[in-house]
Amino acid sequence: MDDIANQLCKIGSANVSDALRSLGCHFQAMDGGIRPLQPSMKLAGPVFTVRCYPGATFALEKALELATPGDVLVVDGGGHPDVILMGGLMSTRAKARGLAGAVLDAAVRDVDQITSLGFPVFSRYICPRAGIFSEVGEWQTVICCGRVPVRPGDWIVADNSGVSLIPAQHLTELVERASAIHLREDHIERELLNGKTLAEAVKACP
Repeated sequence: MDDIANQLCKIGSANVSDALRSLGCHFQAMDGGIRPLQPSMKLAGPVFTVRCYPGATFALEKALELATPGDVLVVDGGGHPDVILMGGLMSTRAKARGLAGAVLDAAVRDVDQITSLGFPVFSRYICPRAGIFSEVGEWQTVICCGRVPVRPGDWIVADNSGVSLIPAQHLTELVERASAIHLREDHIERELLNGKTLAEAVKACP
């Protein structure tokens, strides 16, 4: 799994999105409102889904202990901007447990603390207001994050270009296709740097 995650991080969300489209999966990119807290952040891994009542951190705190090392927490927080679902302490625990990162359709806080940890977090909003601990929410169920349905066992790839979601049943073929696209674009880029036009560079690509 680590090898696949590292490979997907290198390939990147854009090439993964292109490969998904070639498989007939046209709407697997989360909307552009989900952004990394720091441009250099990137992640890839199997998703552990969480649905939180707006501002209620209970389900996400439970998920910190239930998820498997290497998992990415993908959180449906209803897209609310004014209360947080994750901050520095929860991110510290997530990193200590070996989780690969978090993607939240919600708000987060303690940005400086999270970025200093080197723990990749992608969110829709940033807000200093604390959440609540009402015992509501659920995990490992179908959720919606970034206007895309997310299922337990799907894979996610996120970087500064955005967030792409890979349905579990397409993972093996997706990695093959995305790798081929990535190599092809590398070849085209080298031809462009050597002075060829875009049309010439594409034609020269095997």
